[in-house]
Amino acid sequence: MNQPDTRMRRLPERGSKDFELACRIIDEARVCHVGFAVDGQPYVLPMACARRDRDLLLHGSVASRLVKVLGGGAPCCVTVTHLDGLVLARSAFHSSMNYRSVMV
Repeated sequence: MNQPDTRMRRLPERGSKDFELACRIIDEARVCHVGFAVDGQPYVLPMACARRDRDLLLHGSVASRLVKVLGGGAPCCVTVTHLDGLVLARSAFHSSMNYRSVMV
């Protein structure tokens, strides 16, 4: 199976592939977003999440589309983001955010 290209492209020096750092970010999360596709239609759902060792646990009903699709082996993408602060400038173009995020 071909793996997707997951290189950090924009400002890669700000990124990290440190597993322990990713675990800490996930452990602080209350909500994650899970992306998947069904018949070419993309979906992204907010969900409660937790981590146990190397497993990411998602809270969901066994009757849900997401659980059925992922249970069938479909690929997904899970993201966690913590907004730590806003960096405000005189113009919106020069404003920014300080955040920590993980994508698995």
